[in-house]
Parts: sequence; C-alpha cells; structure tokens
Amino acid sequence: MSRSARSRRLLLLAAVVLLVGSLAPVAQAQGPRVLLAEIADAIDRSTVDYIAEAVDEAESGGYAALVVRFDTPGGGLAETEAIAGLFLRTDVPVLGWVGEAGAHAWSAGTILLESTDIAAMAPGTTIGSVQPVVIGPGGIEPVTDEKIVNAVVESLRVKMALHLVPDRNESLARAFVVDNLNLNATDSVRLGATEYVAASVPDLLRRADGARVVLQEGGIRLKDLSVSVTDAEIVRFSPSIRVSFLGILSDPLVASLLLVLGVYTLVFGLSAPGHGAEIAGVLFLLLALIGLGFTVDPIALLLIVLGVILLVIELKTPGLGAFGIGGIVSIVLGAVFLAPLRPPAFVVAPEYQIFFLVALITPTASFGGFLLFALYKVFEIRRRKPTIGAMVGDPAIAVDPIPAGTKGYVRYRGELWQAIPLEDLSVDDSVYIHAVEGILLRVSKLPPPASAAPTWRGRLRSILAR
Repeated sequence: MSRSARSRRLLLLAAVVLLVGSLAPVAQAQGPRVLLAEIADAIDRSTVDYIAEAVDEAESGGYAALVVRFDTPGGGLAETEAIAGLFLRTDVPVLGWVGEAGAHAWSAGTILLESTDIAAMAPGTTIGSVQPVVIGPGGIEPVTDEKIVNAVVESLRVKMALHLVPDRNESLARAFVVDNLNLNATDSVRLGATEYVAASVPDLLRRADGARVVLQEGGIRLKDLSVSVTDAEIVRFSPSIRVSFLGILSDPLVASLLLVLGVYTLVFGLSAPGHGAEIAGVLFLLLALIGLGFTVDPIALLLIVLGVILLVIELKTPGLGAFGIGGIVSIVLGAVFLAPLRPPAFVVAPEYQIFFLVALITPTASFGGFLLFALYKVFEIRRRKPTIGAMVGDPAIAVDPIPAGTKGYVRYRGELWQAIPLEDLSVDDSVYIHAVEGILLRVSKLPPPASAAPTWRGRLRSILAR
C-alpha cells in the first residue's frame, strides 16, 4: 500500500472519529420528554382545539407523557366532555396538575382533572364546586333540575370509576356536584380524588415515574400504561396561530366588544352608506359570534335586529329619542340572551358567570349611552329654529303705505326690509311674515296658518321615501 493511500485512510478514520465524537453528546442528551399544556382560563371551544393539538403533538412527537396544568373557573359542559374524551382515548399518559399555589380547578375543571390518568395538586390549591349554576332574576341560582344534576353526577362518576389503577373514589362524584364539595390538595389525596401532592411539575414527574395506569370498565381495558419520565425534559406546548386567534376571540370581553362594535358600526353604515362601515359591522358581528361559539338564540338575534332597525329610524327621522332608547334596550337584552349562562350547556363558577355578564353588558350599555347622548345632541339641534325661514310667523310694522302686490318697506326688529303684502297697507299697520325670499318678505295682516303635526303614517311614508 502506498504512503499516500495510508495517509488518505488515516484522514478518513480521523474524520469518522471526530464525527462520532460530535454526535455522541447529542445522542446522550436525547432522553424522555414530556409536553406541558395549560388550561388556565374558561373552558370553551378554543380550549378543545388547543388540547386536541397538544394531544396530537404528544402522540406524533414521541413524548413520554402529556402534562396539563389547570387553573380554571370551569366552562362549557359539551367542550369539557370533548376534552375528557381526548384524555381517555390517547395512548400517551396524561398527567393533570393543579398549580401553582393559589390555583383552582372548579366545576368543569374538576371533571377534566378526574379524566386525567394521574391527578395531582400543588399545596394551596382547590378543586370542586361542580354543581351548575345560572344567573336569574334573584342573582346566582343553583340548577336543581334532577335530570341535569344526575347527568353531571353520572358523567363525573364514570370518569372516576374508569381508573382501576390508580383507584379513584367514585363516591365523591355526587358530593362534588350535589353538595358542592371543595377539597384542598391534602384532603383530595386522603379521600381518593387525586394521587399526589406535588409542588411543581418536576416534583409531579418524580412522584409519577414508574406508576402504572389502568383504565377499565366492564372487563374492557381502555388503557394499560407505565409512566416512565425519569429526568424528562419539559417542553412547553405552543398552539397554532388559528387556535391562538380563536382563543382571543373566545375571551368574553373581546367577544362582547366585537358584538357591540359590530352592531353600532352596522348602524352607522346603514345611516351613512358608501363608506364601508356596514361591511365592517357585519364582519365584527361574525367574529363576535365565532368568539361566543354558542347556539344562537333566535329571540336574541331578533332583539338585536329590532334594535338596529329602531336606531336607524331614530337617525333617519326627527323624534323624541323613543326609537333610540328602545333600540338600545333591545340590543342590550339581545346581548344578555346571547350570553351562555343557561344550563345544561355551561358549568362555571359563580364568580366567572358574574364576570362574563358584566363584561358583556358594560360595553354594550356604555356604547349605547354614548349613542343616546349623540342622539340627544342631534335632537337639540333639530329643535332649534333654522336660520333661514325662522322669521316666518313673526310680526312686522309697515313703514310706508303699500298697495297689495307691490313692493314697500316694513320694519322688522329695527331693520328695514322690502316686503310685498297680500292686502293694502297703511303706515304703522301690523303684519305677519308669511315667507322669506332672499331679502324680500311676503307679508299679510293675517298670521300664517299653523303647520299640522306630522302623523305616524306621514313619518313612516317619509322614512320609506328615503
């Protein structure tokens, strides 16, 4: 073998050694990973899409587990059931954790926590208060309909009963829903609602490592997994832009603002077409309905449409503001009826329901009050006599003898005006102004006839003519 050939082989061997050496640290760093997702607000349709993406990422990315951090007041029951189904069907172990200290998983949040494979809570956190409530005429009222209550109890009981290993105390389901039981981290473990008290996500992973998960019902095994998360790397889940945008729209304050802004922009566009405001109003309304994400009550939509019509009538025709006030009241009522506060579609904490209602009504009433103020100012301007034609009906004094149908002079408020009378006038005769034609007055000894008050039929005909 030539010297040059040996040199080439030595260089190739050195390159391979260097390449293997550079890849070795990377290979050593590839340990287990867990994906961390969060349910930190009200549970709505955007939360379903968020968790669906997280579960898909955990499955396709080869993660050892999916950790879900809870800090939620509750949310939609249909959305909760959809998320619980995602937790129960995935082959990736799902670890639920309520934290940090001060966090809570109330109402629907408790149902979701009990749907996870392993549940834990940080010290200083609470779960419970699963009974549905509704805001009625008397304030916050619990839902006592036996059909709804039993449905929620059974839904929670089944999810807890599925957990063969670790075993969950399914008898707590009725206490959570009917008695509004609340548990702290220590009592929750003691009573069998959760498995661990964990101060942090790494602490949860240390405690859950090596645990076995078995979900079974009627002899049919849904899951049989071993949790292996020793020294796992924690990767935070980042949702898609679509889910992030839907999450912004689903915020009750954002949705209500879009709803109100859309209504009043549409009113402005219909009263002053050609500027694109009506198109913007429709888009705002569509975004608001997407954000609300609930079944639209036809009566609520009818109220909003009626309110828009009344406001347009108020803007198009003089009035006492009755149309405007009725329109604002109609829109506010429609917005309230659109709020998803009726059972059984919503299971949230009372505090969040109050926040939702205030967030929905406050901007609606504020924008409505501003519009009423603007309408009041317009009405004030309408009540003022116009500068041109304001002299009609006012008295004047003839300065010269003026034959009927000829020009002469009359004194009006100390000023001399040319006038043409309907009758012969003598000096100092009192006359009334019937018409103003530039600098020429039409006068008569008789006052002009009083104008007839407009009738409802005439006003309606005037509106339709416009």
